Amino acid sequence: MSTNSEIVSIVEDELDITNLFHDALRKTVYGVSIVSFTDSVRALKHFKKNKKDYQLVIADWRMPNLDGLELLKKVKKLNPNVRTILISAYEVENEPVFQRYVKEGIIDKFIQKPMTMNYLCNEVNNQLQASIGE
Repeated sequence: MSTNSEIVSIVEDELDITNLFHDALRKTVYGVSIVSFTDSVRALKHFKKNKKDYQLVIADWRMPNLDGLELLKKVKKLNPNVRTILISAYEVENEPVFQRYVKEGIIDKFIQKPMTMNYLCNEVNNQLQASIGE
């Protein structure tokens, strides 16, 4: 991990996807440290210790123990300025809790899987630019 103080976190329980996202972001998103977790509870612990340095949390919806929605809700409660991206392979637009979290600003962006790495990297850069503008 580089010594940049701004952090982008990937939280995805499938290791191969986590590695793919991590490698793609490390090569295309500059000026931040990319950290990744396959365990959302560990990711939340890291966030709590470093919440002021976090710029963005990317979380998969369906994960054991602490799902992506609950993780992002806790993250926003700890640091309302952090940007969030929820990813999922499932159709979620009609889920009431999803709609409420979007309306409440808990989810800043939703990305449907599968997506291209180019699209993911562009959206991450967009969210980082949005966080600068706030």
